[in-house]
Amino acid sequence: MGKASRLKVERQQIKVIREPVTETHEPIVPRNWPDGHVGVALTDDDQDECIEVTIHGVRHYLHSSTAQELNKMLSSRIEEWNKTAQAVGFPGV
Repeated sequence: MGKASRLKVERQQIKVIREPVTETHEPIVPRNWPDGHVGVALTDDDQDECIEVTIHGVRHYLHSSTAQELNKMLSSRIEEWNKTAQAVGFPGV
């Protein structure tokens, strides 16, 4: 493979990497649950945001206020889902 062909292949790979991930789904087979699915960490001093949330390998950098609002919204929906699941007979939710 010549240099021009290698460079073209590299540019195509970079293009694929730069396309934003706009949607993810749970894997069919869990991968290292829960660490393979989600993670939360404090960022280093070189980041403007202070919280790093990783979901299915995609990192999201959030301010603490945004992370707090996400926490409230998730908690509310989880509670709503649990009530729905219990109402149709799923025990232990």
